[in-house]
Amino acid sequence: MLDKEKIRQITETCIEENNMHDKFVTEVKVSKNNVVTVVLDGDSGVKIEDCIFVSKYIESKMDRDKEDFELTVTSFGLDEYFVLPRQFKKNISQTIELINNDEERFEGVLEQVTEEGVKLVTKKDKEGMNFPYTDIKKARVIIKF
Repeated sequence: MLDKEKIRQITETCIEENNMHDKFVTEVKVSKNNVVTVVLDGDSGVKIEDCIFVSKYIESKMDRDKEDFELTVTSFGLDEYFVLPRQFKKNISQTIELINNDEERFEGVLEQVTEEGVKLVTKKDKEGMNFPYTDIKKARVIIKF
């Protein structure tokens, strides 16, 4: 089975060496059948060209003769929960759903992001509510049409 930390390191090296500093890895999954999925996000989004470039880079650093694998490099989905504090920063002014550690749900506009946490302005609390990262169980953008 492939080492997902090695794949993460290869991906992060690709990002660093190719000045893709606004991109970052949110997840690396490796199944027992060597199906590898790398999920990227970016401060200014992720284009399909970015995924293709990173995929080719990863493949060039791995040995198919040693271990056969299937590789998918994809962008972070709109319906997925944030996994890194950096993802809050790129979504300032967006309406998000936040679930705290007590399973309470909050919906509001993400007004501020700091090193310690976030400030969310809700319909009930126009002044805003502060949530330290340690108190946030899940959060994601709410998509409205």
